[in-house]
Amino acid sequence: MKLHDGLLAALLIAFAVAIVLYVRDFPPMPGQTFGPALFPTLIAVGLIFSGVLLGFGSLRSGRRLPVIELDAWVRSPRLLFDFFLALGAALFYIVFSEALGYLIAAPLALLAFLLATGTRLIVAVPVALLVPVLIHYIFYTLLKVPLPWGLLTDYAW
Repeated sequence: MKLHDGLLAALLIAFAVAIVLYVRDFPPMPGQTFGPALFPTLIAVGLIFSGVLLGFGSLRSGRRLPVIELDAWVRSPRLLFDFFLALGAALFYIVFSEALGYLIAAPLALLAFLLATGTRLIVAVPVALLVPVLIHYIFYTLLKVPLPWGLLTDYAW
């Protein structure tokens, strides 16, 4: 999918303004001359600058292009199904991960995705069980990222 440069410029600027509005309420750090809002604000200013340049470039080119141009994959029912399937698996995880826990929700989402995309059961089941456990080990144990335990809270390590 291709977006017109003018539309992309407007989206960049709107996103940057949303960042600035969000971070302005970050509390200051005691004893510091700058707080946690500094770097997001600097990035937002860069996005606004980029959006303005992109918008002016789009106006100066004078070319008449469609606002949105769809790629070939959007017209393929199978690829469109795969796209929405990945989106659905991610949404399933977002909605149910707190209640079920990562070690239950992630394998279920991955197994459903693998089976729906045609992976054989003999491959899908071990992958759906082992990959989330490996990811859990990396994020929870090594990187200290708190993942939800859900139903397994009594067994958390």
